[in-house]
This record gives sequence, C-alpha cells and structure tokens, in this order.
Amino acid sequence: MAAGRSHILVVEDDPLVSEVVAAALDDDYDTSLVETAAEAMECIGRGGIDLMLLDCTLPGGLDVRLIPQADQSGIPVILMSGDPARVEQIGDRQRPFVAKPFTLTTLLDTVERVMRAGSDPSA
Repeated sequence: MAAGRSHILVVEDDPLVSEVVAAALDDDYDTSLVETAAEAMECIGRGGIDLMLLDCTLPGGLDVRLIPQADQSGIPVILMSGDPARVEQIGDRQRPFVAKPFTLTTLLDTVERVMRAGSDPSA
C-alpha cells in the first residue's frame, strides 16, 4: 500500500464487480476486496480502513453488527445494491447509496464526496 493513500474496503460477492470497482479506485486509493460480512468485520478489526463500499446482498447475509462496527471505528459506509428495497430493509436511508448497475463516474463521485465529508454517516 502506498503511503498517504486512503484505504477502501470493498465488500462485494461478485468477483467481476469487485475487480471493476477496485480498478476504478486504484489510481487514487488502496483497496481490499472481501466477499462476506465476516471478512469485512475482520478487516475493520485490524484497522487502517478509511471507507467501506458495502454490497447489501452478501452470501450468508449482512451481519447486523457490521455497520455498527464500522460506525464505532469511524469508517464511513457507502451502500451498494441492485435492489433499492434492500436499503429500506437495512433501515438506513441516511447513508450514501449507489444503485447497481452504476457508472464508474457515479461511484467515484460518491466515494470522493464521502471521503471529503469524513466520518459523518449522513454525508
């Protein structure tokens, strides 16, 4: 990882989507890719994560402790889903949301906006 670069955790079970997202972020950010909520919680526990891009539909489900753990660690979360109703089920309309399929411009603009806003989950 390059010194001084922000680190984004991409939690996405579709390998193609996660690779495209990582490639899009690679110019400006370091990325880690995981496929499950459990792996994401381990990464957060190790520290060094500045932002989490979270697919709302994961194998094994979305652990109810994941978002609170990110909040407690001061890590902003951007939700991603092809099913906007999933955000309703999570009950978190205040978080930034990127609907799939998304353009890379939309994704990058959302990431940049949230990174500028810091750890305020309502940004």
